[in-house]
Amino acid sequence: MQFTVFQNERNQSRERDHTATKSKDRERGIDGELPLTASQTAARDRAIQQKRKEIDEVYYQECEMFGLVAKMLIAKDSSLERPIQSSLQENLRDIGKRCVEAMERFIEDYDSRELLH
Repeated sequence: MQFTVFQNERNQSRERDHTATKSKDRERGIDGELPLTASQTAARDRAIQQKRKEIDEVYYQECEMFGLVAKMLIAKDSSLERPIQSSLQENLRDIGKRCVEAMERFIEDYDSRELLH
């Protein structure tokens, strides 16, 4: 569902981009990029904060799930505590890395969409 929404927005932004290309060329800075207005910056900040909130929720849910499973396994067999502890820490780091990468991709995608406007 979200893919369809983003695809429609991308198509609409392409249409707007084609109609406004000449005026944008006159407004471009030395580096070829348009300066962001205060409202664009605020919208970007809001979008990033919203995405961060979503990613944080997923991160904490996954960490809780992994921790709960580890506790359950250790409760059944206490000899598993040491081997599970290092694996759990490594998996939690991996989850954190994936969340950071997802946030970076979101920002890159957001910024590239904004450059089309």
